[in-house]
Amino acid sequence: MDIFSHVDDVVNYYEKIQQRYADIAEELKQMLDKIVVANSEYTLAVTSRVKEAESMREKLIRNSYYRLHSSREEIISNVQDIIGLRIECKFTEDEHYVYSLLEKLFYRTDDQIYFYNEKYPKIRLKLSERQPLKQKNGFDIYKIDGRYEDKDGEKELRVNFEVQIKSMVNMFWGEIEHRIIYKNPSYFMVEQQVIESMASIRENLSLVDRQLHKLYRRYKREDTSKLHYRKENIEAILSKLIHDTFARKMKNELGFVVQFKDTCDSIVDYIFVVNNAAQMEDYGRVMMDSFFIAGNISKQEISFRESISLEREFNTGDAFVDTVGVTIQRLINVDFNWHLFFIILFELERGSNVDDLEAFLRYYKGKLTANAGLSRLEEIYPPEEAKKIKTDLMNEMGYVFRRNADITLLYTEGIRALTKALKKTVNNIVKDKPDWGKEKSIYFLYLNNSVNLD
Repeated sequence: MDIFSHVDDVVNYYEKIQQRYADIAEELKQMLDKIVVANSEYTLAVTSRVKEAESMREKLIRNSYYRLHSSREEIISNVQDIIGLRIECKFTEDEHYVYSLLEKLFYRTDDQIYFYNEKYPKIRLKLSERQPLKQKNGFDIYKIDGRYEDKDGEKELRVNFEVQIKSMVNMFWGEIEHRIIYKNPSYFMVEQQVIESMASIRENLSLVDRQLHKLYRRYKREDTSKLHYRKENIEAILSKLIHDTFARKMKNELGFVVQFKDTCDSIVDYIFVVNNAAQMEDYGRVMMDSFFIAGNISKQEISFRESISLEREFNTGDAFVDTVGVTIQRLINVDFNWHLFFIILFELERGSNVDDLEAFLRYYKGKLTANAGLSRLEEIYPPEEAKKIKTDLMNEMGYVFRRNADITLLYTEGIRALTKALKKTVNNIVKDKPDWGKEKSIYFLYLNNSVNLD
C-alpha cells in the first residue's frame, strides 16, 4: 500500500536525522537543569528521551500524519513529542510546585503563548494553557508543549518537544498503564472489572504517595526530642533500602548474595555526614534524596564482575589519605568485599570514582581523629611540635591500615578500634613527655600493637 511506502520513507528519513534530535534533547535537559533544578527548593531530576524509529512508525500510522502533511520534513517537524523531557519530583503535591516554578522562571513572551527565560531563549514553553490536563483515563497530568528555537546556518531551526512533570508514584503508575493497556498487543474487551482494578491500583498508589509525604513532612518538622533515636531509625531504613537494591542485582547476576549489611551501614553514615545532616529536617532531605538515587540505580545495569578503575593516579598530598587510598585501589579488584563496598559507594555518589574515594577517605580520617584526643598534645608541646606529632601519628595510622588491610577497618567497629588505639597512644605520649624525634618509633610500635580487630 502507498500508505506504508510513504510511512517507510518518512521513518527512514527520521533515522538519518535522529542523532540531531538526540543532541537537542541533551541540550534541553542541560538547560532545564540550569533553569529549574538549580532554582528548586526540592530535589528534582530531568530525564530526556528521543522517540525510537518503530514508535515513530506507529505514531504516524495511528495519527494519520501522512495525510495531514505533504513532505517528510513537514511530517517530522509536526510530531510534537519526538523529544520528551520529564521533570521528576518526589510527591504528587510537588507537581503543582514545579509547574508554578516554571511559570515563575519562564516569564518572558513575545506572543502570550510561548514563554522563555531570558538567559536561555532557545527553550520556549507553552504556558498559556490551563494545567494540569485531563487524560482519557480521567487522571490529571502536567504535560506542556515546547519549542526549541535556534539557527542552523542561515536557516531558522524550530523543533517541537514535550515536557511532563511527574512524581515517583505517577511515574510508576504511568509505566503500569503504558505496558498493560497501551503496549498490550492482545485484543481484549475493557470490562468493568479491568477498569475497577486499574482504578484501585491508582488509588492505592495515591495512598502510598500521601503516606510518604506525611512521613517526610513529619521528619522535617520534628523537634529535637528523641532526636538520636529517630536518626538511627532513618539510617536503618536507608541502609536496608540500599542493601535490598544491590542484593537483588547481585542475586540476578551472580546467583547468590553475600552478607554486606555493615557495608551499607558504613556508607549511610558517610552519606549523612558529607551532606551536613545535623537537624531532623536535614535527615529527611538526605533520606528522600537517597530514596530517589536508589530508585534510579534499581533501573540501571550494574555488573559485579567488572573491574573498578580510577580515572587518574591517586595522589592528594596527604600521606595518610594516599597510603589508605593506594591500599584500597590495590584491594578493590582482588577481594569481593572491598569490591562490593566501593561499587555501592561509587554508584551512590555523583562524582568520578577517584574524587568519590578521596572525599570518603577525608571523611574517614576525620572519623579517626574526632575522638582520639590529639588536641591533648598541645598541653605539653609547643604548637608546631604538637602539629608535627599529630602528622606523624596519622601517617603511621595509614601504615597500620595497610598492614591490616581488613574490610572491617571501614566499619563502625573497625573505626572504633583504630580510634581507641590512637587515643591510648596519645595518652601515653602525654604521660611520658618523650623526646619525639628520638623516641617516636617506640610509640609507633605501641600504636600498631594496640589495634585489636577481634
